[in-house]
Amino acid sequence: MRYTFIGDIHSAADDLAVLLRAPSLQGSRLIFLGDYIDGRTSRKGTEQTAAIDPLAVLDIIMARVNQHGDVALLGNHDDFWLQTANGDDLSYQTWRLNGGANTWRRLGIHSNHPIVVADALRQAPLARYTKFFAQLPLTWSTDTLLAVHAGLDWHYPLNQQVRDDLLWIRDDYYYGPGKRWHRNLTNKIIVTGHTPVQTISDDGYGFIKMQADAADLPRYLIDAGSRSGAENGGIFALTLAETGKELAKSWVVNQQLFDGSKPLRNQVE
Repeated sequence: MRYTFIGDIHSAADDLAVLLRAPSLQGSRLIFLGDYIDGRTSRKGTEQTAAIDPLAVLDIIMARVNQHGDVALLGNHDDFWLQTANGDDLSYQTWRLNGGANTWRRLGIHSNHPIVVADALRQAPLARYTKFFAQLPLTWSTDTLLAVHAGLDWHYPLNQQVRDDLLWIRDDYYYGPGKRWHRNLTNKIIVTGHTPVQTISDDGYGFIKMQADAADLPRYLIDAGSRSGAENGGIFALTLAETGKELAKSWVVNQQLFDGSKPLRNQVE
């Protein structure tokens, strides 16, 4: 079995459509890592507008899950939607400041009032998406692989993880003492999204492979900054065998498919 993990999409329906046609994804079971909505329309270094279409992305994801048996995990931005629909004011306020107000317009919600927004998310035509978010898992795993949106708290085993950490954790998952990569304390290769790689490394790659040393089981961060405002922001896909062997890396930026195993700057003419 081949598994392809797809990082944060953030409303980039155009890039997602290109990625799903990539030869390396064919015959794979797809594992989407969350954060399907929100996103910026600007890209650093250019005045060109980047389209965002959250509902088109969700329609694609829902079809992949329902018709192909693929897996979609919940991301923290998706949880903003879900908890706002449930009437949680903190989620509403946090969402409003992190792309929500822009997203609501694209959902046909022309008010920033929390009650109006929540009611719209609970009624047709948006209720079907709210119901979809409500049934999404926080983790996916096999005997050798583990996928989660943000990461793990190393102080606890997998079955005791706190929901907020699975959706939100960053540095405590990435780093150990001395700002070195934390050792993988599970017996599984881990794939996460949540943090754009451009905020950690500017080496031109769309992924980061984290290992404390050569014997450490790898952890992959594959949020390639889709609609984050980064000049090279796009959607990254990592294809692994059941054993964890790397089979392919694909990266779509501005509707162009690139070899994700190489820095983008080496491939752009």
